[in-house]
Amino acid sequence: MAMLLPASNHAAAATAAEGSLIVVPGGGFEPGDLPWDFALAQGTASVSPDAAHTGQGGLRIADSGADAKASVVSNRLPADDSLHYHLTFRGRVTSGAGTAVYLRFLDTDGKELQRDTVGVGTDRGNAWADYAINSVPPAGAGALEILVQRPGHRPPGYSVDLDDFELRSRPFEAVPPWPGTYKLRPGETNRLTAADVVGPDGLVYPDWRYAGVPGGIPAMPVKARLSDLGAREGTDISALLEKAAAQVSAEGGGAIEIGEGDFHLDAPVMISGDNVVIRGAGRDRTRLLLRYRVPRGGVRFFRLAEGQEVGRTSSIEFHANPKNLVRLELKSGETTLAERTRADHWGNTFSLRVGANTALEKLGEGLHEFTAIAHYEDGSRDEARIDLKLVRGRFGEIMPSQLGAINFTGRGTVSDRIPLAADAARGDRVIRLKDGHGFASGDTINLVAPASERWKTLVGHTAKWQIQAQNMHRIEAVDGAQLTLNQPVRVPFLVEDGCYATKIGVIRNSGVESLTIEQSEVPGQGPPGPRIGHTLWHAIEDLWTNGINMEHAWGCWVRDVTVRTAGRNAAYFLNSKHIEVRDCLFDDAIFKGGGGTGYVGFDRTYDSLMDTVETRSMRHAPNVQWNSSGNVIRNGRFLGSDGQWHAGWTLENLYENNFIDARGDGGSYGHGLYASGPSSGSH
Repeated sequence: MAMLLPASNHAAAATAAEGSLIVVPGGGFEPGDLPWDFALAQGTASVSPDAAHTGQGGLRIADSGADAKASVVSNRLPADDSLHYHLTFRGRVTSGAGTAVYLRFLDTDGKELQRDTVGVGTDRGNAWADYAINSVPPAGAGALEILVQRPGHRPPGYSVDLDDFELRSRPFEAVPPWPGTYKLRPGETNRLTAADVVGPDGLVYPDWRYAGVPGGIPAMPVKARLSDLGAREGTDISALLEKAAAQVSAEGGGAIEIGEGDFHLDAPVMISGDNVVIRGAGRDRTRLLLRYRVPRGGVRFFRLAEGQEVGRTSSIEFHANPKNLVRLELKSGETTLAERTRADHWGNTFSLRVGANTALEKLGEGLHEFTAIAHYEDGSRDEARIDLKLVRGRFGEIMPSQLGAINFTGRGTVSDRIPLAADAARGDRVIRLKDGHGFASGDTINLVAPASERWKTLVGHTAKWQIQAQNMHRIEAVDGAQLTLNQPVRVPFLVEDGCYATKIGVIRNSGVESLTIEQSEVPGQGPPGPRIGHTLWHAIEDLWTNGINMEHAWGCWVRDVTVRTAGRNAAYFLNSKHIEVRDCLFDDAIFKGGGGTGYVGFDRTYDSLMDTVETRSMRHAPNVQWNSSGNVIRNGRFLGSDGQWHAGWTLENLYENNFIDARGDGGSYGHGLYASGPSSGSH
């Protein structure tokens, strides 16, 4: 479905010649009269030549030695709700965490009606960067002002510079940047495509009939009983589950039956074979308790043994205690292979992963010693060493993007990018690739439209994320360079945008049924201290792990399952298709900090179904993000979280017959349903 966007939105990258300049008094923070209100800055804000991007002065928001809220407001300027406003400025973070800048609209009595925001964060390093806010004011707006606001819960130890505020306005015209496709009428047969369907009410809808496991969730017969392999209540069964899964998959598939009782998972369970179902005796009768943790001094390499061969498509990963962690690095001798320093959206990071191919490029084949180092706020560090043999041309174990108690993980990309040779229009099932693509009938591909400069200008995309659309498809037939797909594409894929396809390996027809998964909280870790600015949460030792994680999965499911107190996301699905989630309860998350946590939903996942699910005390649920499309979420109760079309240009997702109560202190934005505009640098 083409999105109907106002013409103003496709000028996010407007040049100075577009629109009328509105003078922002003191917008360059030059010496002299400065008509900004510093009254609420509590000593955190000043004008300094050291903060200047151009000229002799700039605005510095810096540590005042106290946990103080910084708030600086420009002069109030007149606003007209028939105009579109485009604010640009420069910013940099020189230490600590960043700040927020708002364009705020008020009525003639000074009541706030709307605020649009952009975050000046650490994701761009310590260099000056361009920032922009595009705003269409609400009806009745009579004034606007620029607000620089740093929340009081951010701790001391920060310094942010801002300069060169410039505001422009243009007449607002609600004209789409391309011909719209909705609303369609059933009689407009010349406009209908194979991606549209006429509903029983006579209206035309996107085709959601692909949602869920094709043909429904199958009844998989029991092929292994964990008790026969030695499982006993109160013991760790993680290794037994992995062994049974490999055996069942190799024998053609089936269910692994876990009996009644409480069982422990002292390590995450990794499953990569098709047709594997983990089945308990019922949500109230089978309970799996995840107890995996990393104590201080216990840095460990994950699923790697001394002297092990590591192939080029696998990875080297280590885990560390996350409490007050500030930096992770992986070295071999004097060569640094990767490092990560705490910054915004750090979350409760506890791991660092390096692709073995990266290590091969820097070190070459052979036996090498690797050193994992974890640095903490108090200056201490934990280390671990291991010898690994790097080899080329060999597949190794694939790790999920987000680690969970139970992980179903396909191989992901297994080919080069093959460019499209002709445009694919909405509704097309046949696409044309460059010659020599190497794809065959039955292969699964990822079709990707990058965020080209043409597209970014058209829709006003200002975020750093570089994908406009994607979807997974199965190839049904190959005729030279021409491929027939299992379903029509939902959006155009254009040659001029550099669109391409890659072959991907997926895990198929697997699921979790009739049990409870719970993450145990680390005992004795002491009372929580102040919130950490970069994480927006307290320092804790509990690992940032999901309950159930499915990635590069096709036709997989979760049914009749409870997940309690996951460290991160209760059930999460990435780069997957035809997922089905039914009759589940997802109850709370331990970590309630910044982005990427407390979610229930679909991420780069397509044509999936969530039906009769209840969530409690999450941040964003139900949630779809990063190009997710064709998904249906219905008949759910979502308590203490907000519904989100969250990030990365999601489209054609149906939310139907849900109850959403967004109240609570778990990180919900407080709206029933929420989506950011194209000017958002984060979403």
